[in-house]
Amino acid sequence: MWPGGLTLLLVLACTSGMAPVWGMAAQSTEEAEFAYERGDYTQAARLFSPLAEQGVASAQFYLGLMYEKGRGVRQDHSTALTWFLKAAAQGYAGPQNSLGLIYERGRGVRKDVVRALMWYTIAATMLSGNEGKTAIQRRDHLTSQLTAGQIEQAQELTRRCQQSQFKECD
Repeated sequence: MWPGGLTLLLVLACTSGMAPVWGMAAQSTEEAEFAYERGDYTQAARLFSPLAEQGVASAQFYLGLMYEKGRGVRQDHSTALTWFLKAAAQGYAGPQNSLGLIYERGRGVRKDVVRALMWYTIAATMLSGNEGKTAIQRRDHLTSQLTAGQIEQAQELTRRCQQSQFKECD
């Protein structure tokens, strides 16, 4: 494509009444989030699914929540884990606490308190407000129950996960 060609295409698309693809995704995400917030989980799942498949991290997170809680879809902790991990791999902060809880309790995966501590530690650094406070509380509570060796392992996993920009976390 020639220089400025993309700009020309965008101008033509906008003047012809076509919305750019990312504009449609943003609108669909808003619509899906609105359906979720009003409790229309079946509609939210229908709207979030294609967005999650396209790699939209927030949609992946919401689908993870829906599968974790059985809202609008059949409850499936393994599928929730998959969606949470996909969102987390993009550096999306939302699923960090959920991943810690999944590993701590062994929901849909073998119980792994070291990996749970890793996710709580990451959440504590990435989240703010009540979610951040929850992550700190869960991290501190779990730390009080682990051996020094387990804590050291979790710290190493945390470093590797963060240094790889969330590509090597599982």
